[in-house]
Amino acid sequence: LFKVAALLTYILCEWFSENFVVNFVLVTCLVACDFWTVKNVSGRMLVGLRWWHEVNQDGSSQWKFESLDEEGLKSVDSFEKKVFWWSSYLYPAVWVLLGTVTLLRLNFEYLILVLLALALALSNLYGYVKASRDQSKQIADMVGTAKTLNTLNNMRNFI
Repeated sequence: LFKVAALLTYILCEWFSENFVVNFVLVTCLVACDFWTVKNVSGRMLVGLRWWHEVNQDGSSQWKFESLDEEGLKSVDSFEKKVFWWSSYLYPAVWVLLGTVTLLRLNFEYLILVLLALALALSNLYGYVKASRDQSKQIADMVGTAKTLNTLNNMRNFI
């Protein structure tokens, strides 16, 4: 809900208000609400994952990750899990696309907003990928496959 609202507000905001400050605050609030909701509610309820960041007494920072055990993961609905992961991967991609359009339009003040939204979206994605054993394994497998294909392509070009 907040993802769609933030994206639509960003895309349509200049039609409703020429005031950059109002648009910036509105989209920032929606993006922040999405970040908080995904981090604290959706991830826990839809995929059984949780992450947070702590700063220790000595000033060092530490990421913490939790996931349900195998028994708990059986209660996770596969459709909801797919929706969660697809939206987690697509949301930053859409912001990158919007950032590209914003950059091409030389609309630099709105680029700050895109970078903020992208930072929050990528933080959530990073936290959940690190918390999920399945997603980490799938990404490692994709990287391994890409490296293998690149090596085979290089060998083919060499021959």
